[in-house]
Amino acid sequence: MWRHVRGELARLHWEVEPPLTLELHDEWEQTVTLLQTVRRSLGPVPADDPIALLASATAGAVRANAGRQVLAPSLVGVRDALAEVAGRVETVSGDDRRRHEASLDLVAYELVHWVRIRTTNPQARDWLQAGETALDTALHARGRRPAIGVGLAAWQDALAAVQPVREAAIVQRSLALGHLTILRATHVLVQDAGRSGALDRTYADTLTGAIRDLARLHQSTLSQLASLDLGTSRVDQAVMLRLGGATRHLAAPPDGREPAHLRLDALLRSTLGQTTLVAQLRQDVLAQAVAGRINRLVLDYRANPGILTPADPSLSKPWSLPDASRPSLVRPPEAVALTEPVEPTVARGSVLTGEHIVALCRARDLGVAAATSDPARPPDILRGIDPGRWPQIVHEGRQAVASLVSAVTPMVYAQSRGAWNGEDLRGQLFVELMNAARRFDPQGTEPQAWPAYAWMTLKHARGHGVDSAGVVSPRTPRPTTVALGGWEPPSREPDPTTGIEQQQALQTIKQALDHLPDALREPLVEAMKGRSIHSIAGHLGVSRSTINRRIRAAREQVRDELGLPTGDTARVPFEIITGPARTRSTRLEEQRPRMSCEPRRRGPDR
Repeated sequence: MWRHVRGELARLHWEVEPPLTLELHDEWEQTVTLLQTVRRSLGPVPADDPIALLASATAGAVRANAGRQVLAPSLVGVRDALAEVAGRVETVSGDDRRRHEASLDLVAYELVHWVRIRTTNPQARDWLQAGETALDTALHARGRRPAIGVGLAAWQDALAAVQPVREAAIVQRSLALGHLTILRATHVLVQDAGRSGALDRTYADTLTGAIRDLARLHQSTLSQLASLDLGTSRVDQAVMLRLGGATRHLAAPPDGREPAHLRLDALLRSTLGQTTLVAQLRQDVLAQAVAGRINRLVLDYRANPGILTPADPSLSKPWSLPDASRPSLVRPPEAVALTEPVEPTVARGSVLTGEHIVALCRARDLGVAAATSDPARPPDILRGIDPGRWPQIVHEGRQAVASLVSAVTPMVYAQSRGAWNGEDLRGQLFVELMNAARRFDPQGTEPQAWPAYAWMTLKHARGHGVDSAGVVSPRTPRPTTVALGGWEPPSREPDPTTGIEQQQALQTIKQALDHLPDALREPLVEAMKGRSIHSIAGHLGVSRSTINRRIRAAREQVRDELGLPTGDTARVPFEIITGPARTRSTRLEEQRPRMSCEPRRRGPDR
């Protein structure tokens, strides 16, 4: 029954002309309702179920995106397939029920990811990221969800309730206080893991610094609100109660059944309690900047989960689905990675630290390996990573390349400033910059050398490979092309019909040349071979002006026979075949003054 659903998911990625909709978020809300219906058909739904968390995140995304239209393929086919599943899963039980729950979580994970990358509103995208994170945690967690997962689920629900009343000062105070409590608990876990060696020390220090910076901003907000007379309504009190309950769950001391590395892993996967959403709800620009740093650190962790290792290695064995549903996880990563748009994680012109550049390069290398490797025989760089996450790793690798480019994007505009055809030039320079981001090796040089490397790449392309029209000079001989009647090749690489058309054009020109008199044909042919006017005149024993007249007359006859208009500037492929360097040398030779062999006369004849 899930085969039909997966078929509709594949059509979303591969259908050439899918039915489109302008109400993506409305259709997504209806799809989530069907996902909840399927989940209820499988049995009781706990409060921390990932589908329930997805529903709360969707509610926040729909509110944030209210009134905005998003053009995307329609989800009607997926909803029809889910409706069919909902009518057939009521009779399953036992192990079959667990397999269906796992399949449902995987389908929901792929769908929310598909919707998130097509969402244009940043705040709605952050809400969907929260739902995607909840499903990702459920897919990669072991049998039961830990207590920290229940607390994070309650915190996410509380954040969804905050959005309608976020302007209230009392709610802002509760939000800052609750997230400050989460940051303090995370700070303790990170420090303990760093001291014990369970967490990479450099990573732990960097993450601790970001947590402290965000905590200071929360403390500043609390200090400013302490002197105000904060009124409260019943709605505000209900929201504050939900925030307080979630904070108590997260701040409670762990029991013996929940190892510290599991709590830290859950907090990292939740981006330390949805840091970006909290910064958005607080409308604090400085907090949003620090949240961006934390997001990048979480990206590093997701790209390399080996940064965190438990004290007992046996506890790190990843949870896996039953064998019956495993084939749905191992799938070619290109199916997702090649069709998804990517957005950089850093702002344009940002100054990146060496550690950040190394992390982006590692994410890039992981993405390349995931896109080109066989899940049955993973390379060393991907060992220990679930193949079901490979499509996401490919996307993150492409996102890392985009981030490297975004950091040095102002260089492209600096190099193209003043060019008369700047748009074409910038397009080619961006291509060169993307290639440089894929080639850069931080191990072979200092990581901080990435801006210098990018600048030299653009300078070389601008000065040696790209003219003011944005055209790259070929480094290898290009196939001969003919320009007739304003026709130009559509691209640098000929299509299957280009060779045939070129042969026909050359044959037509040869026939026109054969019809010329010998006195006109010979000078034109010699000129097409690249010989200068002076050498042709010396070879034929006539003056240069005579050679010029004969070549001009020959071209006019060839043009008339080919049926070209009189005002057309395209010529028989003299300039094309000779090339710019030879044309320039010929022009300089013609312009050079010639020394006469006769002695100059001085004064009147006697």
